[in-house]
Amino acid sequence: MSKTKSNVNADIAFAYLPTHKKERKMKFFDLLLVQTVIGLSAFGLLSGAYAGSMLTTGDSMIAVLFGNAFPMFLIAPVAIYFAKYGVDTFVGYRSALGYNGGVAFFVLFYCLSLGYSALALFMAGESLSSALKIVHAPAVVSGSGGATICALLLFVVALLIVIRGPHAIRKFNLFAVPAFFLFLIGLVIAVVFSDHIPALSKLVPIEPFENHTRSFVTALEINVALGFSWLPYLGQYSRLAKSTKSAYQASFYSYGVIVVVAAVVGALAALISGSMYPGDWMNAIMGSKYAIIGLILLTVANLGATLFLMYSFAISFKTMFSKSSWILAVCSLLPTVFLLLNSGFYDAFNIFMSVISFTMASLGGILIADYFFVKKQNISMRDLYNTNGKYKYWFGFNPSAVVTLLVSYIFYWGIYNPITLEVTGLFLKISAGIPTFFLSCAVYFICAKFIFRFEVDRVSSKDETFKAYLIEQKNDDDQVKQPVEQQN
Repeated sequence: MSKTKSNVNADIAFAYLPTHKKERKMKFFDLLLVQTVIGLSAFGLLSGAYAGSMLTTGDSMIAVLFGNAFPMFLIAPVAIYFAKYGVDTFVGYRSALGYNGGVAFFVLFYCLSLGYSALALFMAGESLSSALKIVHAPAVVSGSGGATICALLLFVVALLIVIRGPHAIRKFNLFAVPAFFLFLIGLVIAVVFSDHIPALSKLVPIEPFENHTRSFVTALEINVALGFSWLPYLGQYSRLAKSTKSAYQASFYSYGVIVVVAAVVGALAALISGSMYPGDWMNAIMGSKYAIIGLILLTVANLGATLFLMYSFAISFKTMFSKSSWILAVCSLLPTVFLLLNSGFYDAFNIFMSVISFTMASLGGILIADYFFVKKQNISMRDLYNTNGKYKYWFGFNPSAVVTLLVSYIFYWGIYNPITLEVTGLFLKISAGIPTFFLSCAVYFICAKFIFRFEVDRVSSKDETFKAYLIEQKNDDDQVKQPVEQQN
């Protein structure tokens, strides 16, 4: 375990400390590959499947393509910030949210990690249970409750692998990553080279709303949520980019374009099979003879995605709470079990993603407005790490961000309630997630520039004093690193 501990500690220190330019070795294709891996999993498939369950083939393709690409177009510039300064997501967000606001964002990331881990595990469990059913395995793992049992067993496996550290995860992903690409390729081939293509234009969605407009906007909203949901992950790898240009392009093309492939496959699978469950997809598209292969590949792939999610969160947990043990950081994800006890959370994927849409759209708008329009790309590295510095605002929270979140909440939930599915005429015309992003940008800018007007928000690129300070902070890395290295 000493080697594991050494590897984990190295990753924790590397994740928290600002990366030097010589440490930023990831080129465009490196970033593209590593960020695509997590996107091409349960989340893309499910977002597409919901579109396919509510819309015809053509309309579901439009909802999937626009819904994923446009939100990423809006938030991808965030990658420029993290690539320029080489800081982690939760350190970088201190400039816009305040020090305690950054902690609050981490709590939100915790909820996202629990939800995403549960979704990936349940899809893996459902796939494994369906595969075992084909080979007539015992009812306990292949019957009606088999998906839950298999998901819980896979969670234990994931927990044990993540506890062993990055070396074990990398070994497993040598199989998991190719497995998902093989799954997608196999499913696409089965659809294209069969009689499904001519039938797609005649297929009717299984769960449409009472009118087409509501079905389309609701499906669009779910895919928009997926696009915005990648926000916390943009800083984790962009900080390793060799250039801001490669960080921006890789973020957009991975999460905003390539992930669409999985969503398209999910939409086609739901239309053809009339189901949201992968076991039904495989049997309807590939037939029972080849279904077991696809199901096993999907199981391995989603388990690999779970490892990525769990390890990323555990690293963030340790950087936020450095005195905690690695086992505690990993085991903080144990509440995932409660989301796996039945298919309820899996079936409520659309509700979960709508909540994510509101929060991530708001936070994305805040950071874009803060970095590009308020602070004009002038961030103090020293104050990001000094929790008594300029980004303390009011009691560690930026009131401009708090007001913005409150206004965004009133707007989003006022026109669309994803829990009760109550909508207004405005939602049917403009949807909710994308307008919330633009609203949060505008409200934050007005609050920061004209209402609260903190000193750190009044600087500009023409401020010679601040420019001198920026030059001075180039020599601050050693001052930042020394106490952090001692702490870790």
